Amino acid sequence: MSKAAETVLAAWTLETRVSPPSEPAEHLRVHVVPRDLSAGEGENGPALHLMALPNAEPRITQSASVVVVDATGASSPNGAFNVLNDAARAYPGVLVVGAVTGRGSALVWVRVQPPSVWQPVGYTVHVHAEGGQPEFYASALYGWMRWWLENLDRSALPARFPVGVLLPRPPQMVEMVMPETTVQLAIRHAERVPDRPFETHDPEDPLYR
Repeated sequence: MSKAAETVLAAWTLETRVSPPSEPAEHLRVHVVPRDLSAGEGENGPALHLMALPNAEPRITQSASVVVVDATGASSPNGAFNVLNDAARAYPGVLVVGAVTGRGSALVWVRVQPPSVWQPVGYTVHVHAEGGQPEFYASALYGWMRWWLENLDRSALPARFPVGVLLPRPPQMVEMVMPETTVQLAIRHAERVPDRPFETHDPEDPLYR
């Protein structure tokens, strides 16, 4: 992982809790707290998820809801998208994929497809913050996603409707609260840079020398 992400050396079990804004000027807050799974949790316990790196043992990555990959070595913006897309395809059971692109910066892909669809379907956002650890940005969005789905009014939906397809994009600003720090995550839509059309020119033309 990058220097910003080298604290993540193994899988993390994380608790997420959301505090909705109580006033219009406030931002939604997502609490991301590392947890010890050995402590028993009742049915009404906190929302837990497993975050893993791609090189974690298969048993862990198959159980993970979030996978975080390193894209800091990508030579172009599209290179980081390639790393992200490869991870989304490699882990079809993962709901959120994060790709650390630099200090305080990550691409995060959120899966919105019905379970019967095998091709990855979702959307990508760019998450940036002044400080904080970018390897946990995906977990913050996972916490928001789970909270949104839990509070969705399903009374008018058909039985067994895949509610994930209704998931909107997250707010443009979310506060990520961790045990030792709180950072504001700026979130915006992200997409691949259009490829430039193939250009030809005469190497003998002085304008191209």
